[in-house]
Amino acid sequence: MFNHRKQSRLARPIGLALGAVAAAAFLGGCSGHSSNETRRSTPTTDTPGQEAREKPVGSVTPEPVVASAGSITPASPPSPEEARAAWREGVGLFDKGDYPGASARLRVAAEGRPDHAYTHYLLGIALWRTGDLQGAGQALERASTIDPQSARTFINLARVKLQDDDAQGGLQAADSALKIEPESADALHQRGRALWGLGRGDEALETLTQARKADPENGYIANTIGYLLIQRGRPEEALPLLEAAREKLPHVAYVRNNLGSAYERLGRKALAVEEYRAAIEAGDPDGKAEASLARLEPLSHEPKTAQDTPMPQDGTPVAQEAPGEQDAKNP
Repeated sequence: MFNHRKQSRLARPIGLALGAVAAAAFLGGCSGHSSNETRRSTPTTDTPGQEAREKPVGSVTPEPVVASAGSITPASPPSPEEARAAWREGVGLFDKGDYPGASARLRVAAEGRPDHAYTHYLLGIALWRTGDLQGAGQALERASTIDPQSARTFINLARVKLQDDDAQGGLQAADSALKIEPESADALHQRGRALWGLGRGDEALETLTQARKADPENGYIANTIGYLLIQRGRPEEALPLLEAAREKLPHVAYVRNNLGSAYERLGRKALAVEEYRAAIEAGDPDGKAEASLARLEPLSHEPKTAQDTPMPQDGTPVAQEAPGEQDAKNP
């Protein structure tokens, strides 16, 4: 990610006093290690389908502030007391789920604590949850520079990169995490997703199989593998994985949608309808389950049997990759 700094210039209209204009920017970065001010873990995202999408950064020069007509003084960084207060407020807002508010306060804290990895890390997670992928990537990269031994920082950076359609950047971040924790299921998961994004399907499935062996109870990993198998025209192999994902993540819309897609491709339309309905109840943000249900609803009274005739492959059951995939364990 890259730091971008914009500086306002003063216009001098004839006969009018000068007006003050200033814009604030922030320095991004992130790290997964704890700080002197510890905080409790808060779930963050991990996914295939959902599962979860994500340039170098440096120090930020303070924005000039117009003190009076004709004079400009640089903005002062927050004092240590102001930075600590902003940190405490930011963490409190983060824990309440107010990610825009948390981002605003954590930016102040990060400016006053430029070498504090966890401040930049938490800022990155907060920005990610507001949808600011560029800012999140900058913050996480800054944190990884300060603390290059935090695997969690690189894992979440990989998620942000992937959500931002940067598969190569996601692969690099995942590989950095694996250098620190070679058997990390989360890092292997993100590496598999990145390989798939780069068109290296066989390597992706091999890496994801390693991830599942490392964490067989992880529903997100099972869903990702199932999703990729559907994309490769192998719904019969995807089915048990997606059923396992449903057991772990019954209220995740894309998991239920993917299972519905597998059922539909195997001709089990009544079961597909049940899964699409469950996906809609869980949110269905992209409307894929709703579209599939509208197509299949007239057929929903067919018997629930695996012996139904498979549907033609020109049908439209759509498997769904997790948007911004989240790791429900910790930020």
